[in-house]
Amino acid sequence: MPDYALVRRTYRYRIYPTVRQRLALEAQLDFACQLYNAALEQRRYAWRGRHRSVSLYAQFRELTEVRAANMGPTEMSCSAMRDPLRRLDRAFPAFYRRVEAGTKPGYPRFRSARRYDSLTWSGFGVRASRLVLQGIGHVKVKWHRPLPPSATIRTATVRRVAGRWYTSFSLTVSRSSQVRPAGKPAVGLDLGVLHFATLSTGEQIPGPRAYRAARRRLRVVQRRLCRRQKGSHRREKARLLLARRHERICNLRHDHAHKLTRRLVSAFGLIVVEDLNVRGLAAGSLAKQVTDQGWAAFLTVLEYKAAEAGTRLIRVPPGGTSQTCSGCGVVVPKLLSDRIHRCPDCGLVTDRDTNAARNILRLGLSRQASTWPMGACVA
Repeated sequence: MPDYALVRRTYRYRIYPTVRQRLALEAQLDFACQLYNAALEQRRYAWRGRHRSVSLYAQFRELTEVRAANMGPTEMSCSAMRDPLRRLDRAFPAFYRRVEAGTKPGYPRFRSARRYDSLTWSGFGVRASRLVLQGIGHVKVKWHRPLPPSATIRTATVRRVAGRWYTSFSLTVSRSSQVRPAGKPAVGLDLGVLHFATLSTGEQIPGPRAYRAARRRLRVVQRRLCRRQKGSHRREKARLLLARRHERICNLRHDHAHKLTRRLVSAFGLIVVEDLNVRGLAAGSLAKQVTDQGWAAFLTVLEYKAAEAGTRLIRVPPGGTSQTCSGCGVVVPKLLSDRIHRCPDCGLVTDRDTNAARNILRLGLSRQASTWPMGACVA
């Protein structure tokens, strides 16, 4: 019998609040931002003045006095008021973790009301296909896909993105740990700049190139924004338009990642990828091309979709995969501009990325030699 494990998943939907509901949401976001800044100031003052830390539950107790004084929007739920305090409580451990790791720590900062755009409810309801939030009302939801029937909804987060409103349901779903039966082929995946991905089968998959396609429109909107006077309504409209352009770029990258990962996990039983340092590559000479491809988001989506589908996902070191011949194993030095692999020993002539994908697959199979079924078909 398969074992089942509980995992967290997020389902995002577009919501359409009325004018009254939108004003109520904005009022609650403004008050949540005030609570966040006040709680941060309290923690900073307590540590600088008395070298004492303020716990989350101590601030919860003070929040009870705030609610008793009828401060904030009317009918704002207790869970929504506690959400900014929980966020601040999570920010400090993350700060200490970065200090210990030696990276840029980034001490928690005060938040601007214009950029405080999300709020989480643990007490809510779904009635007649509408989202029911305390102090907001029954909000219309665009159910573009159904929620899993066996899932348990934990929280609902409402977020404002470029003037549009979305809700994200955090679900607890059961996932089977049983691995799919053998029989599906294995594949190596080489991520690149010229092509988004090249498979060991020789297939080359183009990337979304969302930013590259939108550069001209972005340039026009950015110039319009620069000409507007700061603080004016026309500048706010131009800023909103620019934010929507960037939102579309992000949506195109995520759409490409979800569709491609679904096709890969459905067609293959073993997927081998390089363990790339995407952050380091994004700081190099090809930063714009690397970030435009969206490798980090793709690998994240591929990891959890492979786990759900029972597909094995292996990460291998990226060193030498492009320089080694996949036919005989001889090292053939090449420049980045050399797109064809020509081996002087075995005479293999193939695309550079296809050669790298085959080496990636070979490394992955060597790591799974003890557990990979002997009868599996290798692509």
